[in-house]
Formats: sequence, structure tokens, C-alpha cells
Amino acid sequence: MQPILDLIKRILPKNVIKKIRPYGHGFLAYAAAMRYGFPSRKMIVAGITGTAGKSSTIQMFAHILNSNNVKCGYSTTVGFCDGSKESANMQGLSMPGRFALQRHLKRMLANRCQCALVECTSEGLAQNRHLGINFDIAAITNLSQAHLDAHGGIENYRKAKARLFSALEKSTKKDFFPKKIIAVNLDDDSAALAAPYKADLKIGITSRANAAFDFQPRAVYRISGVSAGAKVEFKLNSTPFALNLPGEFNAANAAFASAIANVLGVSMENCASALAGFAGIAGRMQFVPNKKQIQIIVDYAPEPIDLENALRGLQNIPHKRIIHVFGSTGGHRDVGKRFEFGEISARHAQVIILTNDDVYESDPEKIIADIHKGIENTPPAEKKAVEIFDVPERKQALKKALDLARPGDIIIATGKGSERFLVLPGNRRIAWDEVKIFEDLLSGFPEMETETEIQRQ
Repeated sequence: MQPILDLIKRILPKNVIKKIRPYGHGFLAYAAAMRYGFPSRKMIVAGITGTAGKSSTIQMFAHILNSNNVKCGYSTTVGFCDGSKESANMQGLSMPGRFALQRHLKRMLANRCQCALVECTSEGLAQNRHLGINFDIAAITNLSQAHLDAHGGIENYRKAKARLFSALEKSTKKDFFPKKIIAVNLDDDSAALAAPYKADLKIGITSRANAAFDFQPRAVYRISGVSAGAKVEFKLNSTPFALNLPGEFNAANAAFASAIANVLGVSMENCASALAGFAGIAGRMQFVPNKKQIQIIVDYAPEPIDLENALRGLQNIPHKRIIHVFGSTGGHRDVGKRFEFGEISARHAQVIILTNDDVYESDPEKIIADIHKGIENTPPAEKKAVEIFDVPERKQALKKALDLARPGDIIIATGKGSERFLVLPGNRRIAWDEVKIFEDLLSGFPEMETETEIQRQ
């Protein structure tokens, strides 16, 4: 099969390939479902989409269910769980295509999972990778401008996300779970995206006391009393929650996961109890232990909304300076966010180190130059950045951050998170583990090659 696909790519023009690709992916997705016996028909399946928070919400949701004797597996950007073991996502695709996703679902079923949670990305939905999955729950965490170059504008991006709700509407009801559920964030415009689609139950979370909710039938879960620092506390309806995670955005993720779990029969008290023991997610605001009296955090934050949430969350953690290491993932596919990244970082971080972050076939110097333009466009009254360094080689950039850090500082490296690869110029991939690299640098191993760097005041 792969040699045939490679031949087609060489023969046909790129614009033609772009148009026919969804049909090819859709055919393969449905063929895979047939090959593995349509495993999604035998489990409760939830598809979760959105610009930010998908992986975190799914893993919190899975933790709640598994802690309450509802066996659950999942597929996310971070990794996979088949109900028996967890594994890192090494494919570079948040939503696997071709036969991989159905194979994961089959493994979950073989391990007697009652539920399967699937991260549904805009690209995956646009390419029909979801075909052949019988969804019971469709949820959207939020929606902001992202991947606009890849989709050709915000409307196409919204239409791609909406395909999940269309798929839910078309899915057949199961004897063991005869209803379809839609879950939305009432504080976000994405709630309107789900409104036209039919479901037996539509639920929403909100932090606004008087939020309007026009879906019928309805259930509203209200977030209040959010206190965010190194740990976040809040109430969902009247139940107190406390998570060992930083950032106010994690209150929304936890509330979303808990609301859907509650609809499946888990009490609010049991949701809170489960999340109190949630250890966090690899590469998502993950702290790296050290003896330098600094805080080192590795986060993914591939989109502006993620980056804003992460850096804003750090403001509630006591610190002297924030040292931010980042690039702009996506290469030529998402140029616009480079400028946004620069402005967001300049508003929150005192020290900025710009580096490679999956450049693919783009010019890394051009990416860094575009980020600089965003930094320069930041209004002076809002700008905190006073030191800016260009260190294109990422490992050297992490080392530079450690060299600059003083007791009381926070280092945050964004863009890679739990991903186990780094895409270098020329689309060349190398193995990568950001947390492990920090650990090696802290221990003085391995020795680092010297790298030319440019400091811009």
C-alpha cells in the first residue's frame, strides 16, 4: 500500500493531492474499522476536540473512570492506553491515521475496556480519519484561531471541528448505551458550533453565574472559587476540587472531564477524589526536579491559546524571573502564530531564548526573525522581556537557560512537551526527550558542543 501512495504523491500535483487526500484517508479509516471488526461499536466512545486542553481533559477523564472501576483506554497527542499499559505517541500525529487508530481501539476492546477516549484534531477530522468510529459522546473544549494556513481560514477550521458532531449525529445507538451526548464549554464561542447538532443530552461547563444555555435537554456544571498557583483549587457545583497541577486552565480541563464522567454515573465527590491523586501529564506543565533552587517546567503549548494559558499560570507561582525557551512548531504550515508567540512571550517573560521547534522544511532563521517581529510589536507598557537570545540548536538553548538561571527563577521550555522527536531543517527527525535532556544537562552529562549565539537587547 505505501509504495502505491508514494507513487501517487510523485505523479500528482500537490493541489490535486490536497483535494483527494480526505477521500483516501476516509477510505483507509473505514477499511481499518472493517479490518478490526468495528471495535467502537462495542464500547462507549468519546471524541474530544478543541484548540487547547484536549489531551489533558482526556487523561483526566480516563483517570476518573479507571479510579472508579470503569475500565478506559485513550488515544492522545501524548500517548496511548489500551487498558493494560501506556505508551508514548511516537507517530507525530495527535490523531493517528490509516489503520493505527482502529488498531488501538481493537486493543482496548481486547483488554475489556468499557470506554475509549479519542483526541480528535481538526486535521484528523478534515482528513476523515474518524470514519468508521461509532461515537457516543462528542465534546469541544474551546476554539481559537489555529492551523489557519493548513485549513485555509477560520471557517474551514470551524467546519473541520464540527465534523465530530456530525459524526455523533450519524452514529447508531448502542443497546448498552442508548443515548448520544454533546459537551461544550459555555464560556467559549465553540459552544455555538455544537448547537445545530442533535443529541439526547447536551451539557456544558461555565464559570459565569448567569450563563445562558439554550440547548434542550440541558445540564449545567458551574465552576467557582478558582484559586490557582502551583496547585489549583475550585468548586464544581458545590463539590470542592484540589489538583496537584498549576494553572487556572487546568480547572476548566478538570471540570470538563468531571462533568462528562458525572453523566456516565460517577459522583462529583468521586471525581474530586480521583483527581486529587492525579499525578499530571507528561510534558504538560511538568516540573523537572533539581537542586539549583529554580523551577524548571516543560510544556507543549503548540498554539497561542496554550502558550498564553501556560505563561499566565506562572504569574501565580512565586518567582523572580521567567526564562522562556521556545520556537514555533509547524514550519510553513502555520506562519501566523510566530508573531503571536513573540508578543505573548514578551508580555510574560523577562528572558527569551529563541530556538528550533520542529521547523520541517522552513528556514529556521526566518522563523526566529518572525518571532522577533512579534516581540518588537508588543506595546512597551505590556512588555516584560529585557533579554533576548537566539540559540537555534535546541539543546544548546536549554543549556543557555540553565546557565542564565538564578535562584528563584522559573525556566519554561515550550513547544515539545512529551513529544519524542525533534524536526530539524530539511525535515530531518531526531529522537528527543525534553525532560531527559534537562536532567542530563543538570547532571553535567553529556558534554555540549559550543554554539554561536546572538544576544539582542
